Amino acid sequence: MVIAGFLFLSSGCASTGPLTAQQANYPADKVDARGLFLENCVVCHGKNGRAQTFHGWLVGAQNLTDAKWQADTTDGQIINAIKTGPSVMPAFEKKLSPSEIDALATYVRSCKQTR
Repeated sequence: MVIAGFLFLSSGCASTGPLTAQQANYPADKVDARGLFLENCVVCHGKNGRAQTFHGWLVGAQNLTDAKWQADTTDGQIINAIKTGPSVMPAFEKKLSPSEIDALATYVRSCKQTR
């Protein structure tokens, strides 16, 4: 039971889908970053980036819409997090191309709450 739970936690966010393979050689401005987010990040961060999912709650996923986090986090830190996977987040450096990672980081910035 514990092993099954760990496998669920460690693999739930790490899926890679058709867009990942299809867009690997695209320049960042041509990548469907929202599609990549939906394929790879939504389980933990949710469709709106707020991490209000059961899996996100279990692993303590970052609320990407949090104004303080958006202000305090650099683009480089976001890119590094996508590449290396902080805490239990999977690393995507070997799953996504550099242009896909850059596009995804830009998409994460678009999750910023507007008031």
